[in-house]
Amino acid sequence: MRRLALGILLLLTHLCEAQFGSAVAFPNSSEKTVLDKSPEFFVLNWKQGTILNRSETPMEIVVDSVGAQKVNIFRDNSDAPVLYSSNIITPVCADGDCRLMHITLYWTLLGDYAGFDRSSEEPLTKHDHDEFLFSDYWKLHELLKDHNSILKRRAIDELVTKPKPSTVEGVDALSGATIKEVKESVVSGALYSCYVAWHLVHGEIKDQIKAFTVAQQTEQMWVRMLNSEHTNYQMYALENLTKNQYDTNFSRISTLFKSGIPLVRSFIIKNLAESFSKEPNKMQPFWDALPYIDINTRSLLLQHIDTASEATVTSISGQLSVLTKNQIRDFLSHLENETKISSEILKNLRAFADSSKEKNSYLVVQFLEDNS
Repeated sequence: MRRLALGILLLLTHLCEAQFGSAVAFPNSSEKTVLDKSPEFFVLNWKQGTILNRSETPMEIVVDSVGAQKVNIFRDNSDAPVLYSSNIITPVCADGDCRLMHITLYWTLLGDYAGFDRSSEEPLTKHDHDEFLFSDYWKLHELLKDHNSILKRRAIDELVTKPKPSTVEGVDALSGATIKEVKESVVSGALYSCYVAWHLVHGEIKDQIKAFTVAQQTEQMWVRMLNSEHTNYQMYALENLTKNQYDTNFSRISTLFKSGIPLVRSFIIKNLAESFSKEPNKMQPFWDALPYIDINTRSLLLQHIDTASEATVTSISGQLSVLTKNQIRDFLSHLENETKISSEILKNLRAFADSSKEKNSYLVVQFLEDNS
């Protein structure tokens, strides 16, 4: 299948040779040397006033058989790396008419898709060379964000039903409908363009970019990633920070525990397990996040209830409504092991037990009866 796909790509190149000349890397006069505004389609946050300057890297990305095209890096005024980019020019053919697809792709420092800029002079086109609408560009953006798209697992000829080559055997010229599994995620009439763009973004260049970043990483880079709103940056920073760096950045980490995704939260709590027993008062920001975190992370947090301060236990006794049945049971099991339960905790338990709105109130009723 992959050989067939390669043959199709070679055919497209030959077709474009006839129309454009030699199949070599095409000139790119529009490539930006300074980036002073966010790419039009972008997944990262762009801070107003940011100015990035382009510099070269030794990396290249192979575009069909057109040739290798450079991958550049954009750095801020402190020379810190921020973004990778490549201005892609590749042939797209349909019904014997060939044009060049112009698109500037961007990657994060970890090699993930970051966004793209379209060319105002050479817009992307669909079958019959109808120009992309804004909604088409947005659909392409959503497709490229999906690193696990079906395009990852299928060769191009597997994405259409009963392909019958027409006069020109370009993929977008194949007679046959796009299969149902992929039809909703690609731009109608631009299957080949979407396929090429996705594989350029998520191909071998991803690992090369990450390796290039790792080779020049610094503590300052980790801290910037930690303070980013980008989840993959947060996780990478958390995975690389030392114990001392965790302490130095504790405020940010406790904020991430409250606002981050479950993966980030669980990673944090597992890496700070010792702190719950050794520094219980310091961990109060984590307990304060109890009403705001997901169920699974809440269960991980409650595993440390036996080392929590009395103030924390009292606070939780007033928040039983956010706990699941099993979590309430775990909390009550902790109280059973206490030699004495404070009057404030008992007050909170009675209030919960007497509430007609709490479906799990019977658990507390039974606990109070057994421990009266």
